[in-house]
Amino acid sequence: MEGPQRDPPIAHGEAPMVVSAVANAAFEEDPPPYSPPDPKSVHLLYPPFHAGFSLPQVPVTYQPGPGHGAFPPQGIPPAPLPYALRGCFVPQNDGEPSAGTSAAGHGQRRPKDYMVESVLVTIFCCLLTGVIALVYSHETRAALGRGDMAQANVASKKTQSLVLFSLLFGLFASITWVVYVLVVLYL
Repeated sequence: MEGPQRDPPIAHGEAPMVVSAVANAAFEEDPPPYSPPDPKSVHLLYPPFHAGFSLPQVPVTYQPGPGHGAFPPQGIPPAPLPYALRGCFVPQNDGEPSAGTSAAGHGQRRPKDYMVESVLVTIFCCLLTGVIALVYSHETRAALGRGDMAQANVASKKTQSLVLFSLLFGLFASITWVVYVLVVLYL
């Protein structure tokens, strides 16, 4: 076993050295929140590709907006879409266009937006929940416009629930008011 370690002897003319450690206060607590790397330093994180490397050339297709001609463009085979095409011409296997929906949207019904019902319950039944129902019915229309059937279904169900709640609350308040007036007048 070794004994305790000793400092080397100090030569004549040397002063003893004092060593102290200072802790960095920035690393004593929790780390700072994550921030993405600076885009200017991305070349340091990801080195460039070597000279012989090339990406495979894949055709990029863009879906045209409404009124921009037939979909898909000529020469590009049809592919399954995540939403239904309504009112568009989708080519079949024989190349002849036929009106209809894609395979992804087959059998799905468009959800109802309940806009008229929302306006009516806002005016006649309950202002607060009626306005919220109007917001959700607008969200349903927007989701249908961009082809997001899942979001349209969720917003439609919320709108339906709010319209029903507003209607029942309005009926309850009306009946309660009539009963109150009758009791006050005749008792």
